Amino acid sequence: MMSAAVQQESSSIDATQSAEDDPPIDHPLLYADDLVGDVRPYFKGVPTVWWGILLTFLHVAFVALAFSLGFLCVTPNQCSSVLGSFEPATVIIITKVGIWTLHAIFECYLQAQHSKLRNRGYLALYRSIRHLKHLPLFIHSAGNVVFLIILALRQSFDLEDLMIYLILGVLSVELFFSSGCIIIYTVKIMKFNRMKPCPDIQEEERRHSYPNRTNILSEIGCRDGSSLENLVEKQADLIDYLKMHNVQLSKRLLALISQQDRA
Repeated sequence: MMSAAVQQESSSIDATQSAEDDPPIDHPLLYADDLVGDVRPYFKGVPTVWWGILLTFLHVAFVALAFSLGFLCVTPNQCSSVLGSFEPATVIIITKVGIWTLHAIFECYLQAQHSKLRNRGYLALYRSIRHLKHLPLFIHSAGNVVFLIILALRQSFDLEDLMIYLILGVLSVELFFSSGCIIIYTVKIMKFNRMKPCPDIQEEERRHSYPNRTNILSEIGCRDGSSLENLVEKQADLIDYLKMHNVQLSKRLLALISQQDRA
């Protein structure tokens, strides 16, 4: 009887101590769906395709107009009723400045949209087109430099007769390379929007969960310097994305706790 009473007393003391050690729960338990529901990434396409198509159409129309002015307005009197006192070369150069301005605005828009894309975890696409989206503006800027050289040499070498043909040649080269870059970019983005892939971190987890022969063989062998640089850059981008993702999770957790406090 004595030992039974001692055991009962010790068990009651242990229960009391465990109750005192466990702090009371101020907030109800948060279910995983509350956190994952809003943080789970949903696909949002890149809305730059139609702007690229529109800019390419305007560029083609501008070059067609330049060729029309160059071949139809051979003498100033032929187009004086339309152009007034302006020469065809002057109208073409002024319009060229407008096209360059549109490309500069488009490049800034691309930079903003792809920064958002990178923050959403699509790092591979961001790296694959980071140089491509700058090329059209670079090509047009190089064309502007050539225009300045032509205007500077106009008086010294008497290029009045050849000037319009030089300008049209520069515009043709610009159209070929600039439109080619925009078309390649547009095709890449259209494929991306059609595929609706998950962020890169989820694709990596899926490949590791279901490995195949191709993935295993791709990890075997020596790496050259360029592949090592790409690997380090990819890991740096992934670390930045994971940091941002953790910040979003923390903000969501605090928001849920504050909502439950008010309730």
